[in-house]
Amino acid sequence: MSDLLMLMAQLTAPEPLNGPNPDVDIAPMAKAAVDAVSQLEQAVPQPAIQGDMALTPEFSREVAARQRQKLLRLQQTARRPEPTAFATTPRAVEVARRQPVAVTGPKPVSGPQLFEQRWAALQSGSLYTRVSPDSFHGKWSNATYQPTYAEWKGLLKQEASAIAAGQGNNRLTVVIGDSLSMWLPPEMLPRDRFWLNQGISGDTTGGILQRLSVFANTNPDTIHLMAGVNDLKNGASDQEILTNLHQIMARLRQQHPTARVVVHSILPTRWENIPSKRVRSLNTRIAQLTDYHQLDYLDLQPSFSNDTGNLRQDLTTDGLHLNRLGYQVWQLALLQV
Repeated sequence: MSDLLMLMAQLTAPEPLNGPNPDVDIAPMAKAAVDAVSQLEQAVPQPAIQGDMALTPEFSREVAARQRQKLLRLQQTARRPEPTAFATTPRAVEVARRQPVAVTGPKPVSGPQLFEQRWAALQSGSLYTRVSPDSFHGKWSNATYQPTYAEWKGLLKQEASAIAAGQGNNRLTVVIGDSLSMWLPPEMLPRDRFWLNQGISGDTTGGILQRLSVFANTNPDTIHLMAGVNDLKNGASDQEILTNLHQIMARLRQQHPTARVVVHSILPTRWENIPSKRVRSLNTRIAQLTDYHQLDYLDLQPSFSNDTGNLRQDLTTDGLHLNRLGYQVWQLALLQV
């Protein structure tokens, strides 16, 4: 798989600003990639996944066949596909400052409180994204029990089932990721659609990959994906992150063929063990991978980075997580796409 990813990165590298280099012939690279994918079809190379998310040989061969057809087209035309990309700007911070989102009353500030509020909303026949931020205060204000990862997955599954049963003709946007996604304030989201938040604090690309089936029966028109910062924090290699993201993108496209999938860049941090140079390099490869899968890419780095490439201090609580202004900047980016 690592060789295939390397070939994919070569094939999907962005063109120089002055256009394609006529002296570079990518046809041999395309042929090599086609040969590599032909071998993949025989070997069924997808890494094994435990549990009910295990990839079947049928799915693996189907993905490989689609990859082979795309690479054959590249070989015939010797041209790379143009990516669909959106980029934020530093001005987004000033725009967010001028457009504050008011919140009335208390709202959950801890994982236990948010968990209990979301369960209370479900039990009342609604989703927490459709109620006031201070709703069900009596049921969550004193919550201290820390839900397990399995319990969070159970909650997300229940919310997804509720959406699948009651969406009707309403639009649906899914947000999937880690704590950055989980704490996206629902009061900042447009009310013209349903929002299904599938973020879990501390989750990694590997964890996300194994729980995509939770919302498989929903019918979103847009899916936002941001993942990878916890992998970096936990010491994962770039190759491991890219391999997982490759499978996530393939699965989302197979699971929701009509949805628009928007892959967000990994946000910079202020943590020394997650250098900004590595984040930028990894985001470049994620953008190439997104282009390969013909998905949309949202580059958040211009809005969230300072002059040294680190996360802006005025947008974070601890150098990794976002404060309210940071979420307002992200909200503007979500509305952009």
